[in-house]
Amino acid sequence: MISVTRALRARARGIGVGVFAAPAAAMGAALDALDGLEVVHFDIMDGVFVPQLTGGAAFVAALGTEVLRDVHLMVANPSAQVAGFAAAGADIITVHAEAPGAAEALARVRAEAERLGRPILAGLGVMPGTEIADLDALLALEPDLVLVLALDPRDGAPANVPEAAARLAALRARCAPFAPVLAIDGGITDKSIEAACATGADLVVSGSAIFKAADPAEMLARLSAVRAANDLGGDHAK
Repeated sequence: MISVTRALRARARGIGVGVFAAPAAAMGAALDALDGLEVVHFDIMDGVFVPQLTGGAAFVAALGTEVLRDVHLMVANPSAQVAGFAAAGADIITVHAEAPGAAEALARVRAEAERLGRPILAGLGVMPGTEIADLDALLALEPDLVLVLALDPRDGAPANVPEAAARLAALRARCAPFAPVLAIDGGITDKSIEAACATGADLVVSGSAIFKAADPAEMLARLSAVRAANDLGGDHAK
């Protein structure tokens, strides 16, 4: 399992495409039109932990393309939902540091990976207002991925991508002993991608900027090129 988990961590790079920003009636076709698509990002919101409400595990299971399925749980009870998304084929399941039972949920992701006999990366999401110093207990669990949000969907404030990139740099130093995949999400466009990648994010999530572009495939290619040019070549061998 260690070797296949290592391989999965190595694949969790590039641009994660936020699928719920695609036209609701044609998500599959919108994804099929994206040459170079490697990671599909599902923002799962329950209307409780965050005010928005999105789809569930059925959307993950329905994805027919051979890409990584990156599930970002913004829910009040993540442990209760991990098994369903694991069964649906999620390759990454990220739970929030701010959610009740975050440590239990991380452990549940790893338990489901063991039960299913396939790698699933256990990710930790961090809202903008959460102090990095307050994450020590969760980071001690050595998550496979750490996702830094540039905006908090609970308060409606605009994204602050440069600040999120600075937080990512601080987390890179803090997490150096176990070298997780480092990801950034929120407000990523062709105007902010340089700032988002300035500290070497491994995975950058973008949705609306891609699907609202005149040519979504071309926009994905542009974002991917910027991220690749700023790749620090993180050590995700663990």
